[in-house]
Amino acid sequence: MTAAWMVMGAIAGTVFYGYKTRHSVAPPAITLAYVIGCGVLKLPPSKILGFMPVSTMFNMFAITFFFGFAIENGTLAALTKAILYRIRFCPALTLPALFFISFLVALSGAGIAAAAFMAPIAFFLVEGLQIPSVAAYGAVTCGTVSGSNFMYSGGGLVLTGLIEDTEFKEAAFLIAGHSFLLSALLCGLFFGIIYLHFRCWNCRVDENQKPADWTPVQRQTLALLLVVALLVLIPKLWAEMFPGKGLAKAAKYIEVSFFMVCGGCIAAAMGLGDDKTVIRRQVPWTTIVMLGSMSLLIGVGKEAGMVELLASMISHHLPVPLLAVFLALAAGIMSMFSSAIGVVLPTLFPLVPELVRITGVPGTVLFMAVFVGATLTGISPMSTTGSMVLAGGRTEEERSRLFYQVIILPFLILGMVMAVCFFLQMAKGAAVS
Repeated sequence: MTAAWMVMGAIAGTVFYGYKTRHSVAPPAITLAYVIGCGVLKLPPSKILGFMPVSTMFNMFAITFFFGFAIENGTLAALTKAILYRIRFCPALTLPALFFISFLVALSGAGIAAAAFMAPIAFFLVEGLQIPSVAAYGAVTCGTVSGSNFMYSGGGLVLTGLIEDTEFKEAAFLIAGHSFLLSALLCGLFFGIIYLHFRCWNCRVDENQKPADWTPVQRQTLALLLVVALLVLIPKLWAEMFPGKGLAKAAKYIEVSFFMVCGGCIAAAMGLGDDKTVIRRQVPWTTIVMLGSMSLLIGVGKEAGMVELLASMISHHLPVPLLAVFLALAAGIMSMFSSAIGVVLPTLFPLVPELVRITGVPGTVLFMAVFVGATLTGISPMSTTGSMVLAGGRTEEERSRLFYQVIILPFLILGMVMAVCFFLQMAKGAAVS
């Protein structure tokens, strides 16, 4: 078990290094995975490379590549402004509109990339209203996080991919669906609390300006987005509702990531954007590389017996009724300072099957606790989604002031997640018994 302790120390040291220096965790993670894997466990390098989640990394590339065209040519921004213009006579609906637009754009496949272009628009809009910036921050982060947890968006695809690597493969889609619904409920409730706390219904509009007409490129891009979305979603949803009938047979040949890449190729061929610029500016290479590097380290840890060691420690020193609460707390705290997708989920998900065998707690509850706890605290300004929104501040002074105003938000929503996980485990445990 010495190697297992070494890997746990390496994971903690890598996350701490990334937090303190703001450097990429990928190089130290890869280095430590190689040193421990080959030097201590005597694993061949080819086996260590096999721990890299190629499918999940490809999914992230495909989605951000496709929606990158809509971001680059202003289609998504134009869509946002058009919807907001329709509610200009009801300024109290501005923040709810920002929440729902962020939710829908993230859900449609853009994932946390929705925060990158929604944040500047949100801060621009509330500048003319008597609404604090922290409320706009809450609207965009809550909408983006909950929408990206949709089964066919960024977070949902990662969740499904990681669960499919365990013995819970058959329940992956069900767990992803329940996690999405729980995320949407909690984020909607949390945004509602923020809205009421700041009395955002009293906002005033200084001026109304009709958005510019859509360009032909933007109209074509929107049409392409809708076509690809329908081609992907309709057969998948049909297969879930009517298995074995009609479109359900075609659903097994439909892979979201490949459709996204095909859509991106069509967009480039139609002249809707420069594919080289989209790949360079919109694809989150840092997150993709970080996910792969941490997966190498986690894979070495699994070979060293880290999963069994942690599961034994948790099961013997933690009351079983608090298991889901503890996992949500651990995932949430880690996600406040690091990437949920790249660090937290690959670290904690391998623990779940062993904990299920030891404690008998349903795996669906534990997977949901980790996923919801990790992704919802992504609203932290030091995490991926929160930092993207914070970067949309108009000035450095505004961003600095907002940072200290919103730092409490992830702790508050984590408290809500832990409470729900406790009652969920109690309810599931009662149902099982």
